[in-house]
Amino acid sequence: MEKVFLNGRPVDTDLPLRALLFGEGLFESFRYRLQIPLHIDKHYSRMEQGAGILGIPFIERERFLNVVDQSVNESGIEDAYVKVCLLSKGGLNYYEHASDGDIAVIVKEYESRERAIKTCISKIKRSSESPVHRFKSLNYLENILARRESITGGCDESILLNERGEVAEGSASNIFWVKGNTLYTPSVECGILPGTTRELLLSLAGQLGLEAKEGFYSPEFLSGSSCVFLTNALIGSLRVTNFNQLLLSPNGEHYEAIKKLLLTKLGWI
Repeated sequence: MEKVFLNGRPVDTDLPLRALLFGEGLFESFRYRLQIPLHIDKHYSRMEQGAGILGIPFIERERFLNVVDQSVNESGIEDAYVKVCLLSKGGLNYYEHASDGDIAVIVKEYESRERAIKTCISKIKRSSESPVHRFKSLNYLENILARRESITGGCDESILLNERGEVAEGSASNIFWVKGNTLYTPSVECGILPGTTRELLLSLAGQLGLEAKEGFYSPEFLSGSSCVFLTNALIGSLRVTNFNQLLLSPNGEHYEAIKKLLLTKLGWI
C-alpha cells in the first residue's frame, strides 16, 4: 500500500494523485452565457476521445451535462468562464492505467476581451507527431512557458511553430488569416488542437463568401493578409494587429463579418 505525505502529514490516497503527479488528465473550457453552450457536445466528444487515449474512465454524456449545469447554477453566475477537468486516479506507478476519474468544475465570472492583440513567435516548437496536442491535456507546461514568453516580450500571445517551421497555433488558441477571398488556417497535421470554435468557423466560411483552406504555412505566408485573428471557446475571436513584429492592415477587411457570424452561432449575441 502506498502512503503519501504532504508537508510531513499523511493525506488521503483516494485523491486524484495521478493527475497531480503526472499531469494525466484532461480539461475543456468554454463560456456559459445563460445556458449551456450550443456546441457542448463537441467539448464532451473531445474529452471522451482523450479519455479513451489516456485510458481514464469517463462519465456518460447526460451526467457530464448535469454536472456542468449544476455547478454553474449553484455558482449564481449568469455569464461564466467554465473549466471542466477530468482528474486521473489510481496507482502511483507512472505506467499503470487509471482506475477512475474525478470531475472538477471551475466557475468564475467571464471577462470579455475586445482589445486587438499582439503576437510573437515562440521559441517552443510543437511536435506534429505528438498525440497529446490533439486534446486538452492537464500537462500544460509548454503552453504556460509559451504564454509567459510572449508577456515577457511585450506581447499578448505566442504563436508556436512545429518542428518543420510551419505555423501551428497559439498557446491557447487557433490562428486564422484572410488573403483575398480565402480563409487560411494550419492543418491538424501541423500538430495543433482541433478547436471546437475552429471547426465551427471552417463550417461557416461559405456563408462569408470565403473559401476555407487548411494547410502547411510558413510565418512569411501571413504577409499581405487583410486580417489575422485567433479563436477559442472563451474568446470567440480576437483580432491580431501585430504578428511577430509584422504590422497588419488596420482596415480589418472581412474580420467584423467573421466575428459577428461567429458570435451569433456561438449564441453570444
